[in-house]
Amino acid sequence: MTTPNPSLPTGPNTAADRRAEALRKAARDKREQAVQRAENGIRRLIKENEEITFRSVARAASVSLDFLYAHADLRRRIETLRSQKQSATPIPAETASSDEGTVIHTLTESLRRERATHRERVRELEHRLAAAHGEILRLQRRLGERGLGDR
Repeated sequence: MTTPNPSLPTGPNTAADRRAEALRKAARDKREQAVQRAENGIRRLIKENEEITFRSVARAASVSLDFLYAHADLRRRIETLRSQKQSATPIPAETASSDEGTVIHTLTESLRRERATHRERVRELEHRLAAAHGEILRLQRRLGERGLGDR
């Protein structure tokens, strides 16, 4: 009968297992931090009376849209808050036209929302551009490692 060699790693204590567990823990921690950032972003948007959309939350929390859509609890919360905000009663047109101050206020608010939407779109495009640049750099490095770059 052969006895196991105590110098050979066995079971869950191998270096590979420890590294894998460390990576899993790091991924869990990263996800929890992203959820916390999203929650804080939602609270800040509510406090500042900003429009609640997936894009505005992603921007406020520095998380991706995919992350928000994939996280069921956050997704439900954003959808609920968005629908509550949309169902708020707008100022009737007759009232707005009867008072010049209200018209100015309504137009100013509309302009503020449009500007915020445009800023959000620009940030999203800048984020996508930075990600594309990063991917290009990563691919160029891989080509360089294989001796295929800059021919």
